[in-house]
Amino acid sequence: MKNLSDNLSYRIRQKALELHQLSQAIKASLPTDCHSHIEVAGIRDNQLVILTDSPVWQTRLRMYSQSMLEALQQYTGTKLTSVKLRLAPAKRLIEEPEPPARNLSQDSASIIQQTARCIQDPDLQAALQRLSKKAKKP
Repeated sequence: MKNLSDNLSYRIRQKALELHQLSQAIKASLPTDCHSHIEVAGIRDNQLVILTDSPVWQTRLRMYSQSMLEALQQYTGTKLTSVKLRLAPAKRLIEEPEPPARNLSQDSASIIQQTARCIQDPDLQAALQRLSKKAKKP
């Protein structure tokens, strides 16, 4: 079973390397402002499949289809028939809203300070004293 997983892992790494090299060859044929908007998905049925992040870039990249095909023909030596541009919007990270600020009342600070005086562990005692100093001033 280990041989199978090693072989699969090797093939995945090889495919990733191949896609990276294809991507580099294509990007060399494009203006630099296009580079961050394309990702090579692979070659399927003699077509170069490229993912782009917006319809605007999809339209713009159509103008460069021929130069991308020529660059890949030089790189791979195979004659590809066309470029297929597919839309794959970038995944946006959803920012979580910051939790509301928590305030420590004077009464709570006083209780925490009293507790800190009774604690034997110096690290915990110091932490509780720091916490009690964060009380909201009246």
